[in-house]
Amino acid sequence: MNSATAAQASPNPLARRMSDWIDPKNVITAVSLLIGCGLYGWRGLGWAAVAIVFAAVLPMAYILYVAGDGTWANRHLTERQQRITVLPVISTSVAAGLALQTVTGAPGPMIAMTAAMWATITAIWPVTVLARYKISVHTAVTGGSVAMLALAFSPGWSIGFALVAGLGWARVSVHEHTVSQVVTGAVLGTAVAGTVYALMA
Repeated sequence: MNSATAAQASPNPLARRMSDWIDPKNVITAVSLLIGCGLYGWRGLGWAAVAIVFAAVLPMAYILYVAGDGTWANRHLTERQQRITVLPVISTSVAAGLALQTVTGAPGPMIAMTAAMWATITAIWPVTVLARYKISVHTAVTGGSVAMLALAFSPGWSIGFALVAGLGWARVSVHEHTVSQVVTGAVLGTAVAGTVYALMA
């Protein structure tokens, strides 16, 4: 049984739902809207939309069209080899969104947010390739997003790390990752995104 089949066969429906709902594209969409509209009101919606398109919509379209097996369930890229091919494309897409924000005069915190997303995805790739380690993108993206929200608004947003822990439990429960992989993803995402956002915002 491959990992995709094992995940679908998970006996825990809550873990499956958490894994599906709190996935990178949804988290990226949420954090982009929260930072964009939270800091700049309706004016921030456009800058958030750029991040969402280049960091969530286009990467997901590529995954479904090129890298997937034709099923919606495989959008999580359950095989490490798929990630080796897809992550550079996602990194390039996010970089294009970052460039567009920069040349069109996006506010510093919005540029910092997208740069942090790019740095996180880019950091995951060598771990996946060189260490031959299927680090959790789910917990990396979610951990980094919580770190950025805490920096953008208040330390109180750090309560979101409870969600990261719950998501890690879900990813292990559906047999997509080991405990080590979800913890490593959370630590990497939090450190990379938090550092980049703090330095650039």
